[in-house]
Amino acid sequence: MAERIRIVEPDDTSRLAEIGQLTALAYLADGLVDQAHPYIPQLRDARTRASEASLLAMADGESGDGTIVGTITLVPPGSSLVEVAQGDEFELRMLAVSPLERGRGIGAHLTQAALDMAVEQGAARIVLSTMDTMHAAHRLYERMGFARREDLDWVVVDNADGTVSRVSAAHAPEGAVRLLGYEWAPTAQ
Repeated sequence: MAERIRIVEPDDTSRLAEIGQLTALAYLADGLVDQAHPYIPQLRDARTRASEASLLAMADGESGDGTIVGTITLVPPGSSLVEVAQGDEFELRMLAVSPLERGRGIGAHLTQAALDMAVEQGAARIVLSTMDTMHAAHRLYERMGFARREDLDWVVVDNADGTVSRVSAAHAPEGAVRLLGYEWAPTAQ
């Protein structure tokens, strides 16, 4: 089956709804959140990602008109979606692959497309953070040449509005989430 990766624009209402549902479904399927989790609205909010960053989606079919099977967000410097990037670093966020389509290399293809786009836009470094429990994601990023960057590690607690607050790792309350930082530099490849 052929797939196509493309940027989804903020006015592509039907695709944005599909991407939002897929992103939430991927996180739900992995047990990272439940339906009542305050992060669910952000996962579903593909419109903001398309407006504030480059929202990439992979769809089945050579023309890209089939079902969305995966998505990733490439966040440029200065975007309101930046979580750990500093200065001129780009950031990857919300890689999500349909639970029904895993094992086809979709996550790697989407990540590579985002890296290529960042390099085309002049990125010298791309960073990301991922939950410490997301072992499959860690393996993917390490296979793709990302290096651990412990200075980007952070611990968060969820807020009722879907945002998170950073907390000290030494004083993290029960239920806090540890995120691990990674970086990729095109010159290292």
